[in-house]
Amino acid sequence: MALPLNPALVSTPSSIADLPQARMWVERFARPQGFSPYAWNTTKRIAMEVWKCHFAGRPFQRTLNFMHPLFYQMIRTPEGLPLVPARNMRGFV
Repeated sequence: MALPLNPALVSTPSSIADLPQARMWVERFARPQGFSPYAWNTTKRIAMEVWKCHFAGRPFQRTLNFMHPLFYQMIRTPEGLPLVPARNMRGFV
């Protein structure tokens, strides 16, 4: 199932303009206590996949179900807009 990108991002540009900036954004989130390093690295990798789709202008080809709450912050711009519309994410907080 492909998740469309958020059309609101077309009219509201993000302060993150490329993948290196997106990686810096994602890496700034600290691993939650009790979250294994492997699970946290996987969470960050999926967030980067969403950002890559954003910059490529293509839908995200996976589901986003019941991820850690910090994940949903990773796939928002610093301005607060989600890269994928919230209605397309199960478990979005």
